Amino acid sequence: MTNELVNYLVFVEEASLPASVLGIPLCGTVQLPRGQGSPGRSLRQLDLQSRLLRYPCSYMIYSKAFDGLPAAAKEAIYRRMWQVLSGAERTQKYARLTLPDRQAIVEIIRETKDGLSDYFQPVIR
Repeated sequence: MTNELVNYLVFVEEASLPASVLGIPLCGTVQLPRGQGSPGRSLRQLDLQSRLLRYPCSYMIYSKAFDGLPAAAKEAIYRRMWQVLSGAERTQKYARLTLPDRQAIVEIIRETKDGLSDYFQPVIR
């Protein structure tokens, strides 16, 4: 179950946009509280060129439902996220998570979520 949830959180099966989404100009970020990293990066930041969100990680990790999970469940999720985002998990399904995307996601999460384990360090590979 943890693997499925993490796959959802990092958009493993996300469909690519066939073309840029055009229309009413947007500021580039869904205006919801929490999750703003520096320098102005957010898991809520829109892309709308080739995918919906700029960083392939769900901002649902900031939800009350996620925060209300038992500590053991959150630890299992974070550990699996770390395996995927650190590059330790090398199966083909995670190949679409580029090094710059994985680095940015980890940096944003480290800046915006409390209670992360010490292993959740900057990504280098």
